[in-house]
Amino acid sequence: MTTPLKTKPPQKRASTPKKKKQHKKPTREKILEAATQVFAEYPYHAASIRMIGKAAEIDHPLVNYYFPTKAALFEKVLKISTEKYYIANISWFEGLTELGPTKGLALYIDRFLDFALKHPKTQRIITLNLVPAEKSEVIPGYQLIQNFFEKMTRTFTQAVPLKGSKHDIEMLTTSFNTLAINYLGARTYYASILGMDPKSRQYMEWVKESLIYMILPRLKQLLGGADQ
Repeated sequence: MTTPLKTKPPQKRASTPKKKKQHKKPTREKILEAATQVFAEYPYHAASIRMIGKAAEIDHPLVNYYFPTKAALFEKVLKISTEKYYIANISWFEGLTELGPTKGLALYIDRFLDFALKHPKTQRIITLNLVPAEKSEVIPGYQLIQNFFEKMTRTFTQAVPLKGSKHDIEMLTTSFNTLAINYLGARTYYASILGMDPKSRQYMEWVKESLIYMILPRLKQLLGGADQ
């Protein structure tokens, strides 16, 4: 009697690991990110749709499909950037009134600098276009810059119990915002004058000390002589 041959069980083939599908950003999002980068490097009149298309790695006519004009694209970028800044600014006031002007201002500036380091393009875009924006019809979206500063002033007056005329309060808030945005938006320029690295902690400390030096005395006056 013959012994039946034993057959080996079929071996399972090693499964080939499936490649993860790469999530592609929607074209509109890619365009906005690229435009933000370009407008943070060049003022409005120097930037072009071709530059933005190249940065987004798409054919530049496709940019015009989503945004018919450079002006429309710039206004959208400016609106997104200033709105992000404004919303963040609201949170910077949390818990400051209990600290007094000296510690409160220092903490507010720390929060501002932290945001600025994470989102440097906002200050850069505003700074690059402040001078050409002297004539509102020249730069598209100039009204957005004006509205941004007005909203920042309104938020400050609502969060901090200042005692003074509307003129004095606007002078304080506008001075702070203009200085802060310029120090960060044009930091290569200011840091070079000071002989510092614009990305260094040393320069950030100088920005903080400079803002405190110029803003704190007037802030104390508008708080009714508070000295904490």
